[in-house]
Amino acid sequence: MSQIKSIQAIKRYSSQQVLWSIAYLFTLLLPLGLIFSRGFAEVCVAMVGLSWLLHSAANKNWLWLYDPIAKIGGVAWGWLLFSSFFADNALDSFAVAVPWIRYILLFMALKEWVLTSKKSLMFIAKFLLFVVCLVIVDVIWQYIFGISLTGNLRDSSGRLTGPINNVKVGIFTAKMLLPAIGIYFFFAIQEKSIFRIIFSAFVLMSGISMIMITGERTAFASTIIGISCSAILLSVSMPKIRKYVALIALLIAVGAQFLFVTQDWVRDRASGAYLIVSNYPQTNYGKLAIAGYLIGKEHFLVGAGLKGFRELCPSLIKEGKADYCNLHPHNPYMEWFASAGAIGLVLFMSMVGGIAYICVKQFMLQKGTMKLLPALSLATIIANFFPFMPTQSIFSNWPAILLWYSVSLAVASLNVLPKTNRN
Repeated sequence: MSQIKSIQAIKRYSSQQVLWSIAYLFTLLLPLGLIFSRGFAEVCVAMVGLSWLLHSAANKNWLWLYDPIAKIGGVAWGWLLFSSFFADNALDSFAVAVPWIRYILLFMALKEWVLTSKKSLMFIAKFLLFVVCLVIVDVIWQYIFGISLTGNLRDSSGRLTGPINNVKVGIFTAKMLLPAIGIYFFFAIQEKSIFRIIFSAFVLMSGISMIMITGERTAFASTIIGISCSAILLSVSMPKIRKYVALIALLIAVGAQFLFVTQDWVRDRASGAYLIVSNYPQTNYGKLAIAGYLIGKEHFLVGAGLKGFRELCPSLIKEGKADYCNLHPHNPYMEWFASAGAIGLVLFMSMVGGIAYICVKQFMLQKGTMKLLPALSLATIIANFFPFMPTQSIFSNWPAILLWYSVSLAVASLNVLPKTNRN
């Protein structure tokens, strides 16, 4: 009898290892899907989520459902479904709302199962840095010669695409770079590897420089804001590293200034960014955010439904309340407000606050260099959710997958911190 039980235990363990391996493989491949095939990126998300559910079912362990983010995310999903009943085009709203839960499943899978060991985190950080380095080379080649090594021409607007056949390589790099550098740099510090520390700084500065020349202002600004907040936290709590933080900040500033002075393209995009910031309400981005607010105000509790903004914005123009429309408000908070009303906005902000709290709490609990990882993870969260940035639609699959993947990596990285200091 004991032999039979042992065989059954081995079979269960083997099946669980197979499930984990599948989930980890698709976690690795997901960034490549974001570069080359949006459909394949969706397959990766689905496979990770499905493997996670099968793992939970096989172990009869659903305790993760009590995780605060899982609970808030579940309620938010329910609210998106419920509010879709009141949308002008309920079918379109439901079509987006029903699969939205996949992002919460991705977050929980990576945080609770797929990326819980040093080995799994370190390998994915190395892989992501390898991918990012290839993207940087491809973009720089395109900047110099007008066509990338992957065969994509520079966009007609002047913005760069690199290996992605659209003008979003900057935001891709920004959201992959921060969590990957955070994990890799943390382990480099722990192992006291001078080469890896220098390599981390080099890739970070190269990535930031590349984002500048792509012309993607939101990607550059959000990256700098995230890193700056992290640097301030570390400098205040760890006086001994202030000189190193100051040195890295100086190098980034010098590099940015060099590109600004020597590259007309960078200077033109920076001037455009200044005009947007200084005159935001009159810009198209400001007008879209205001339109999102007005639609949310008119549908205060339940919102206009997902994809409702594009249906109702033209009516604001007819009424003289707006003079510019697009598919979405280009601001995640106004998009949630317009789509799901005040209740949806509160739920979204609760999710963002809960995720940030995980990082802040770990930062407060850790000692010495262990504070580096939660501080760098928080930089990723700030860069993804900073409220005053024009963004792609937070409900569109490509930007949403990118955002939740980046955030999930950042939070999952905290699994390697000493368990005596964690809940």
